[in-house]
Amino acid sequence: MRGQLHLKLGGGYFQLNQFDSAIVEYSLALDRLENKDSTLIADSYFFRAQAKDYKGDLLGGMRDYQSAQAIYQLLGDESYVNYLYGEMAILYSKYEIFDKAEEIRYKLNAAAEKDGREIDLAIQFFNQATDYDKQGRDDEKLIYLLKADSDTPFESRDFYIESILKLNLSIFYGEHQNPKKQTDYFEAAKKLIDQSFEIPESNPDLLTAKALMAKNKGNISGAIYLANESLTSAKSSKHMDYILKGYQLLSDLNFELGNFEQAFIALESRSSYKDSIFAENQAATFSYYQTLYETEKKELEILTKNLQIGSIKSLNKARIRLYISIILSLVVLSVLLFLWKNLQHQKKKKQLQSRFSQELLKNQETERTRISKDLHDGLGQSLLLIKNKVALSKDTSTGELLDTAISELRSIARSLHSMQLEKLGLSKAANHLLDQIDTETKIFVSSEIQDLKGILKKDQELQLYRILQESINTVIKHSEASALSVIFRKNHQGVELKIEDNGKGFDFSEKLNDFQSLALKTLKERIASMEGSMRVISSKGNGTSLTFIVHV
Repeated sequence: MRGQLHLKLGGGYFQLNQFDSAIVEYSLALDRLENKDSTLIADSYFFRAQAKDYKGDLLGGMRDYQSAQAIYQLLGDESYVNYLYGEMAILYSKYEIFDKAEEIRYKLNAAAEKDGREIDLAIQFFNQATDYDKQGRDDEKLIYLLKADSDTPFESRDFYIESILKLNLSIFYGEHQNPKKQTDYFEAAKKLIDQSFEIPESNPDLLTAKALMAKNKGNISGAIYLANESLTSAKSSKHMDYILKGYQLLSDLNFELGNFEQAFIALESRSSYKDSIFAENQAATFSYYQTLYETEKKELEILTKNLQIGSIKSLNKARIRLYISIILSLVVLSVLLFLWKNLQHQKKKKQLQSRFSQELLKNQETERTRISKDLHDGLGQSLLLIKNKVALSKDTSTGELLDTAISELRSIARSLHSMQLEKLGLSKAANHLLDQIDTETKIFVSSEIQDLKGILKKDQELQLYRILQESINTVIKHSEASALSVIFRKNHQGVELKIEDNGKGFDFSEKLNDFQSLALKTLKERIASMEGSMRVISSKGNGTSLTFIVHV
């Protein structure tokens, strides 16, 4: 039982990309599993091989793959035997031992074609195309990509594989300046992705395809941004091939844009990364080939004997293990039940907090409207009457003071409740507000405001108008800016409000949790009440950019 727990812990660490810890747990599982647990022993070797593979340990990974394969073969599990052959082929190709990888794939292709396993056949064709890509054999790469895609849609649908195939064909045609086919395959992939949701936006193939689409449309800067996102995603998953491709794409795009220094940095980073992975493994490759056959034979004999001995010893312990398994299952079930209840409690608490914030904002707006009307209809009218009486007495100094007071009162009433928003709508009210800022301050104001009439609900218009007011007030009070830009438009995501200034900015990493001092707490609550998103970009001396998106 302890061996199984270590096996599960290893799986948890593997999912977190903590491969060193995963290897330790899988090794402990192998030490503590009984010889009769042959399937679990094979699984432990298999999973440890994958962890070593991701760490860049060619020899260690290959030995564990072979150990696992030998046990599965003894158990008669041909599907796992073939699967491990595929993993071994991928490992060979990672370290450019292409002849060995191709030899394995040839056998796997024949078996898959004979059994009518169209998805397995497509996967092997795709992997072979990847190998040809590494060797610069573009014509053969295209042939195998088209072979892999030729049977789609599969009889037993696999949206993930079908999407990846079409994304890679889009990438190929994007790299070879065929925009029509590039776009056709990209659109086909997007339809499959939208149907299944199996491929996240952070997938390196998807980001690379998007980057090449942007490049071939002339948006090199956008392509570089997407290439950086692809590289970041590859690094987070520690996928060697994607990391190498990411650096190469980044170098090519920067070179095309004329950023030769950045292109060189990306290319140098690629070389350094590749050298760090290959140096140790290439030195060991010859030794590996020399001992491969002998190692396989000896390990198979040892494992066969251990399995026989283990089966005899384990018979007397079966009943005790059964009792222990039941007890542990009950404990695990209790823990899971507790965690589930705690999760439900946290969800309910979050919903209540969100509801409270929304109600608070609504009540604030109601109170603002009431106070604004009271000021305008009550105190405002009283001041006008006083002004008329003062005018009759010809007391000019007092009249001027009253004019100032009335002007300030009207300004306060407008800030509390915008009549322009009710009468003219969001776009014209925003234009009016920006005209006031341009007239009454020294800040140069530029704007791009589309007509958003009928797109948003009334409460959404009000919240966005308040966000605009509060953001501009922050710029005036704190940014020391001389220029302000406001963009209000509809895009594919929804309605976007973007406010930028050239002020002193701030270090956002230092203030990330200090929403009070940054005056961002209210903005965050307002955009959250509409289930929208907020993005802040700022650094000292480089101004600030606030972007709000409301999905419609």
